[in-house]
Amino acid sequence: MDSDLRQRLLDEGWEERFSASGKRLEEAAEYYRSLGYDVRIEGLVDVVSDATCTRCFSVPGSDGPTGVLFTRAAASPPFEEDDLFAE
Repeated sequence: MDSDLRQRLLDEGWEERFSASGKRLEEAAEYYRSLGYDVRIEGLVDVVSDATCTRCFSVPGSDGPTGVLFTRAAASPPFEEDDLFAE
């Protein structure tokens, strides 16, 4: 993910949460969705074009591609407040 895309997402109201891979990334995405967030996953920063630390993303044995998880408040909540007290 290049810095222009990152900045555009931040400008659009997305919040960068963290980087993860495989099952952990999917679990986190599902968790944020269950809390009512919109979720977006972008590919990892290009190691060649970015000088930030990326050693841990090339560790053998990861269970899938590494991505950066972004969230933002959903346009519509997953439930209405009245649903919490339904009989």
